[in-house]
This record gives sequence, structure tokens and C-alpha cells, in this order.
Amino acid sequence: MRVRWAAAGVVALVALGCGYSIKSNTSYDKGVDFAAYHTFFLLHGNSSGDPLLDQRAATEVETALTNRGWVEAPAGEGRAAVVVHAATRTKHNSQNFYDGWGGWGWDGPRLGATNDVEDYKVGTLVVDIFDATTKQAIWRGYASDALPNDHTDNGRVTQAAVAKLFDHFPPGSPGAR
Repeated sequence: MRVRWAAAGVVALVALGCGYSIKSNTSYDKGVDFAAYHTFFLLHGNSSGDPLLDQRAATEVETALTNRGWVEAPAGEGRAAVVVHAATRTKHNSQNFYDGWGGWGWDGPRLGATNDVEDYKVGTLVVDIFDATTKQAIWRGYASDALPNDHTDNGRVTQAAVAKLFDHFPPGSPGAR
């Protein structure tokens, strides 16, 4: 009986440790009615260099969105484009983090606008959501320490990071926790 309690305590401490090391932040366009978005398609941003880790992160993001009522559509057919990135070195959001979809940057098409600068350290998962029609950014979130180098724990840590990232998604909805 003591062994079970000890094992449960160790599992709880590990889960607690993972939750506290993960830092997350989100921002969104307050003028967007997220109730108008029900379909999305995934685009791949900057790779971690580990295809299995990239797939796991994309799958976790897909699951988080579908658990909130969004439906994945074929590429180019959804109302929202979701880009999943991995920071493999320190990056600033004032630079192009990826060379993906139509030359977009962190905050939509590059039009010479000034940006706030934030550093993203190694192991950070970044998710950008764009309106697929206008190509304007509508939501962005990042979670640090979400992509660990330790392959034995990365599935659990990435899952916890994505859950924390989408905890209050979509903004303004009654379902946001």
C-alpha cells in the first residue's frame, strides 16, 4: 500500500514540476469574433529538427482545436490557417520566424509595421492562427520548455504545454476555461 502512495506521489511531483516549468503566453486580435471560425488547416512552420517531435506538436495542437469544436479541413479550405513552429535557437518575433505561407511574419503580411520584440528560447512551441482569407493574424501563443531534448518525457511535456497554451481558447467563448 505504501508503494502505491509513494508511486502516486512521485507521479504527482513530476506532473507538478512539468506544469510549473512551462511558461505560456497568448495574444489575439480583440476585434475578431472567434465564433465565426469553425474550420482550420495546419501549416508547418520552423522545424525542431526532429520530425517525430514536430508531428507530436502538430497533433497536440490539432487535438486541442478539435476538442474546442473546430474541424480540420484539407489544406487551403479551412477558415483559419494554423502554423506550428518550434524555436530551435533564440528568435525574435520582429523577424520572419518561418518563410511559409505567402511571406507572412508573426503579425501577418510584412507591410513595414513596427513590432514588439520578444525572445523565444530553444524548446519553445509557437502557434500562430491566421484568417485564411485575409491572411491577417488573429491569435498567437507560445509555450516555453514545451519541446524538451529528453525523448522519454517529450510527449507528456508537449501535451501539457499545448493544454496550457489553449486553456482559454477561443478567446471570449463561454467554453474557455
